[in-house]
This record gives sequence, C-alpha cells and structure tokens, in this order.
Amino acid sequence: MGTQVVLDVPDEIYEQVEKLAVTTERDIPDVLLETIARTFSPFPVDPNRTVMNQNVETYRELHAELVMTHLGQFVAICDGRLIDYDPDPVSLLQRVRTQYPEKVVLRRKVESVPELQLQIRHPRIEAWE
Repeated sequence: MGTQVVLDVPDEIYEQVEKLAVTTERDIPDVLLETIARTFSPFPVDPNRTVMNQNVETYRELHAELVMTHLGQFVAICDGRLIDYDPDPVSLLQRVRTQYPEKVVLRRKVESVPELQLQIRHPRIEAWE
C-alpha cells in the first residue's frame, strides 16, 4: 500500500513520459514511479570499500618510506602493512592471490608522488540556438 499523490506535471515533461510509456509498452504511472525510485536509489557501494580505503590510507602514510626503498616497484598493502613487493605487477598479483585469497589487498606502483592527479581537458559544451 502506498500514498496517493496528485501532481501537476508540465506539458513538455508529460509528453516525454508519455512517449517513453508508449515505447516501452508501460503505463504512465509506472514510468513516473520508476523514474522517481531511481532518483532515490542509493548508489551501489562495494562492501570492501572501507577496507580498501584503509589500505589506501596506509599507502599514503608509508609513501615517503616506500619511495626510498621501492620506487618504481609495485607494492601490496593489506591490514595496515606492506605485505609484498615486486617490479613485475603480474608476479605480485599471482603471489597476492595465492597467499591472501580472501583479503582486500591494495596493489600500487610506487611513484615519487603518492597519487597521480588526472586533468581532463574538454571543450565547453553549450546549447545552440
């Protein structure tokens, strides 16, 4: 059971909803309800996100030391500590998957800066009249 709502919808929006309903062979109320529900649905979050964020934070804390000892190599961090390293990312991945099969492990190449910053340049898009 739900709450019934009466809503004034601008004509241009109603026309778009009506077209979508016809195209998808659904009722207009179903299209509106699905659209509203999608707006409020939470964005899916990986259940391991918190653990991975902790591993990333550990990497940041260890970064200065890692630059001195493992610059250019790939490191694996798990449970707040460095667990392995290798110049070959594939070899490191194979060992990590074998030795820590159920663990969340951060693998990252040690660079001189802790995190690379990406700058994406794009043209400004404006509406034509």
